[in-house]
Parts: sequence; C-alpha cells; structure tokens
Amino acid sequence: MSNKLDLIIVGAGGFGREVHVMLDDVYPDEQYQFKGFLADESNELAASLGPILGSPETYEPQPNDRLILAIGYMEVRERLSKHLESRGAVFADFIHPRAFVAKNAKIGRGPVIFPFAVVSNAAEIGNHVHLNYYASVGHDAQVGNWCLMAPYATMNGFSSIDDGVYLSTHSTVVVNKHVKKYAKVSANSTVQHNVPENSFVFGVPGRVMRKGSIG
Repeated sequence: MSNKLDLIIVGAGGFGREVHVMLDDVYPDEQYQFKGFLADESNELAASLGPILGSPETYEPQPNDRLILAIGYMEVRERLSKHLESRGAVFADFIHPRAFVAKNAKIGRGPVIFPFAVVSNAAEIGNHVHLNYYASVGHDAQVGNWCLMAPYATMNGFSSIDDGVYLSTHSTVVVNKHVKKYAKVSANSTVQHNVPENSFVFGVPGRVMRKGSIG
C-alpha cells in the first residue's frame, strides 16, 4: 500500500489542466501522487490526463486526499470549497517554486499560486485564492477569500480586495484603494477609487457600474 498523499484537482477545464501540468514542479514524487479530477461533466482532454472521479457535489473525501481548487467561476469557487470542507476535505497548498512569496506574507488555506506571481512583504491573502501568471500582490496589501487574480493583475501597496473579487488581466488596484465583495475589475482597467460591493469596473480611470445594470 502506498503511503503517498492523493492529489485531486477540483475542476477539469482549462484551469484544471494547467494545474495538472505543474504538479510535478510543486509536489515531490515520493510524497504525492495524482488521483484524478472532480467534475460534473466528462472532459476528453482532462480524461486523457487522469480519471474523472465524479462530481464535487457528491464526492466523499478520503483521509489521504489533498484537493486543489481549479475553478474560475467566483460563486462556484466559494460554494464548492465550503461544501467540500464541510465533508472533511483537506485542500493542498499549490505554490509554484518560481513564484515569489515573502517570508513574512500570510497565506490562507488552499492557495493556488502560479509561476512568476508575487506576494510581497507583509501582504496577506485569504483562503482559496488564485494568483495566475505574473499576478502581483504588493507590500501590505490584503486579499480576501476566494479571490482570483488573472495574469498580470496588480495590487499596489496597502490596497485591499474583499471576498470573491475578480481582477482580470492587466487590471490594477492603486495604492490604498479598496474593492468590496464580489466586484469584478475588467481587463486593462485601473481602480483609482474605492469600489462598492457587487460592482463592475472598467476603463482608465476605472468607471464603476452595478453588475445588475450592465446590459
């Protein structure tokens, strides 16, 4: 019987397959082995990499399982991580060795941090946060739970985002600005003013709209 821990990727889309490619970079072979994906639907590309173990809604986590959250939809990220943890799931820390994480940064449960991402001096990130390629969390910045920062998204020093915020590619939150829960900042946009909950920000300087008013 193997003494290795079983890695399970939650999500079998493009995000999940990106994570799969990097497993050997992050986890030593003598301690971990890949068990499969959790997904509601079969995915031929993912299935060619490993088995689809079933739906994350119905899967029974085992003591040896270590899960990695690889879902990009914000509401689903939050719901499934809560659901699986309520059933006893343990999430692994996925921090690529080519990322930079300051020694005094604080990292919550189940991060997924891709190559060349930065978590700088005294920064704090919450649970189940994803930092994509070259995403950057500046010094003393704070990131809430379930947030996702796309490639090259940038938070400058002392900025903050609350739970479930999505920062799209090349978006920027400037110094000392605060983005509240479940807001979305569009690609190439700049947050230069505090952003209310459930808002959509676009442009430079960023214009703010309530999500429900977008037509």
